[in-house]
Amino acid sequence: MGNHRFDLNKHQRRGDRPRDPRRFGHNAASNDDRERPERLRIPFAAMLGGLLLWSLLALGLWALVDPLLAWAANLVGPASDLGTGLAGWFGLGAEATALRDAANVEGLAGWASGLIHFLAKAAIFLVWSAGAIGLFALPAILRRRRALW
Repeated sequence: MGNHRFDLNKHQRRGDRPRDPRRFGHNAASNDDRERPERLRIPFAAMLGGLLLWSLLALGLWALVDPLLAWAANLVGPASDLGTGLAGWFGLGAEATALRDAANVEGLAGWASGLIHFLAKAAIFLVWSAGAIGLFALPAILRRRRALW
């Protein structure tokens, strides 16, 4: 029964392997015989721990946005007073004060800090979500990289 001259390479199913490749004319260098890369196993608990650390980092940055912007907005008043004082030293105090009052520097700084607040929080959320997706895609990425080596 095993002594027939039927070419098994053309007519075999994908999972069938002859026991003696030389006897049946099996090509040892075919694509089916390539070693598949080892499956990279990262424990799910390690991935959840990484996500927890990543989330804590993002939450810490989220909480720091408000105080940092409040601190920067509070510096605008003293900085503009310093500028008008310096201008007064050169004899331009009245003009600098009028210009500061007309420009409404504190109001402009409040508007700018609101815009920066919105953009900073949106950026933190986008970076956090990209990192979380990347963390869960990491095993597949490393598996493909290992296959290229």
